This record gives sequence, C-alpha cells and structure tokens, in this order.
Amino acid sequence: MKSGNTTNYDICVIGGGFMGAAVALGLVKTGVRVLMVDRISTIQKASKANFGLVWSQSKGLGNRDYSRLSVKATQAYKAFAGWLEQESGIDTELRLGAGLVLSIGEAELAARKKLIQQMHHEAQQSGETHPSRMVDRYEVQALVGETPLGQYVSGGSFSDIDGDVNPLLLLRAMRKVFSGRGGHFRQGCSVNAIQPNRGTYVLDTTLGTVEVPAIVLAAGLGNIELAAMMGKTVPLTPQKGQLLVTERVAPFLAFPMSGIRQTGNGSVMIGYTNEDTGFEVTTTVSGAAQLSRRALQVFPGLGHVRVVRSWGGLRVLTGDGAPIYDKIDQNAYLLATHSAVTLAAVHTSLLPDWILGGPKPDEIQHFNLERFHV
Repeated sequence: MKSGNTTNYDICVIGGGFMGAAVALGLVKTGVRVLMVDRISTIQKASKANFGLVWSQSKGLGNRDYSRLSVKATQAYKAFAGWLEQESGIDTELRLGAGLVLSIGEAELAARKKLIQQMHHEAQQSGETHPSRMVDRYEVQALVGETPLGQYVSGGSFSDIDGDVNPLLLLRAMRKVFSGRGGHFRQGCSVNAIQPNRGTYVLDTTLGTVEVPAIVLAAGLGNIELAAMMGKTVPLTPQKGQLLVTERVAPFLAFPMSGIRQTGNGSVMIGYTNEDTGFEVTTTVSGAAQLSRRALQVFPGLGHVRVVRSWGGLRVLTGDGAPIYDKIDQNAYLLATHSAVTLAAVHTSLLPDWILGGPKPDEIQHFNLERFHV
C-alpha cells in the first residue's frame, strides 16, 4: 500500500486479530481481493490476552442463539484446525474432548450447579440439549489422574466437546493461509479516518490512502473509534485479564480447566483476572497473588513450580456479553465478540457470504447493534 489512492482490493478488513483474521480468511477463500490491516505490529501482542480455550459450556446463559453458536463452533473446530494445518503446515495444538470448570467449596459448587441447570433448561425449552454435566470431587480426581487435588475442590462442570488451542499458533496459521491464498496483510497500519465516497470507502491510514468498495470493522476495542468515524456508537468496554506462566514441568494435565491449562511445551498457564480498569494493562502483585492462590487451591503441588512471566491484556466485552454482527452502512460491517477464538471456525464459514451481499445467516440473525438502542 503506497501513498495516494489504492483501489486494488474488493474489501478491507480492519483488524488482524482472531476475529479479523478468521473473517479475512473466509473472504479470501471466495476469490475476492482482500486487504487486512492491523495497527499492532507483532503477532505476540495481538494474541497475548487470550487464554486459548475452545469453550461452549458456560456461554449463552439467557441467550440460546449465542449458546447454540458456541456449540456449533466448538464442534466444527477439529475440521477447521485440520484444514489450517494442511494449508499452513502449522499444528495449532488443538485438544478437544474435555473441558472442566472447577469449584472451590460448596457455595461455588451450588452456584455452578444452578447455572448448568439453567443452561440445560433453556436448551430443553428449544428442544435441544446442552453439552455439559456436573461432576463431583471424586470424578474430578478420576479425570485428572494421579495429580492430587486441593482439599477444598468440591467438583465442577464438565463438557466432552470443549478443549483448548495454542492462540499464538492459531493466529499465525490463519494469517499464513490468508496470505497464501492471495490476501494482503499490513501490520502496524492504523486507520485514522473513514470517508464514504459514492459507493466506496476511502481509508486514511498511516501507510497511505486506500479506497475499497466494502469494509469490515473487526478491530476489537478499536471498533469504538472506527464506528464513531461512521457516526455509530458501539457498546464495547475493556476488561483486563492477567495471566501467569510457569516454568516447564512434566505433563500432568491432559485437558484444560477454566483457569489452568498446561501447554504443549509443558508450561502451565494460570488465569485469569477480570478487572474493570479501563485500558490499563499493567500487571499487579495483587493480581498475581489472586491467581497463585486459586491455582494452589486446585493443585497444591504447583507450590514448587516457578512463575517465569506474567502479562496483562484486554478482552472485548459487548453490552450484553453476546457478539455483534451487523451491517452499519451500504457495504460496511461491524463485528465484535470476546469469544473470537472459540468462534473462529464459524466466523470463517458463516460470515463471508453475508458480507459479500448474501442473506444474513439464521445463526447470527439476532446479533444486531440495534438491540442496545431499544
């Protein structure tokens, strides 16, 4: 992309993270000329806030459309990751077949049981089932194996379709396949202005000006500013999550838990805090203490394992927790979710035809921006 107007593309996806990369990948598969831009200059920064869960069991309470979409995406992940590996040569370290949300103490277990019962009830009201069940402490220990649990672990909920993926490798694979299929990606490229211009959109960026027939806003929290350029208000808020990473240890955890997962290289990821601190991402002693305390309540043996690094990142929260998929102008689309890793498989398959002018899929019909302005 050079200075002056460039019109060599059919569509520009603004945002190259998990949401933008998945959608851009789906678009380029259709044969259109796609430009993807991202203001972040390194892939490590783009993926650092993500824990890597591929998760359905806790998503969509009170919103069957969101719950159903999460299940659909999780069930599609094996084929999606397999295709990515075939195309890119990158193993995303996907593990499916087990996911556990642990409870500490009886009060947590009762609250978890109430939530899962409600998820099942809502599914049954629609003539469906929900892929989760409650497990007691003894079944948790059987699932974990020989690693001793902390004395206050009381049970939890389990899903046999959930799992995890290496988020860095997932993003790297999606971007590599996108480029290999003919897509163009510009990192370190910020969009400063969006100007509709008689059926096209002129984007003023830090790497020059580009004019395209269609745009997709998929920049996470950056959508707040981008949508404002088009006169739209988007109810997105940041939530800070701090993570800890330990030294490498012998394998002891073959599947992910909601706050603990062992990676392919043996290190243990411990997460994550949920903090309303605006756009501030500094790690804190109190955050590290909170995460360490919880991890030791689950696995006391981790007390002998060194923490080697920590970081903080921002998650994207919509006004009601569910995704936003909406057409906000003639050929301008807004996409936002905090669940872009889990939903990546359906973002690649479901969204492109709609963005290119087809009907909006039934699965995402109700995720409009207008629901926040009723």
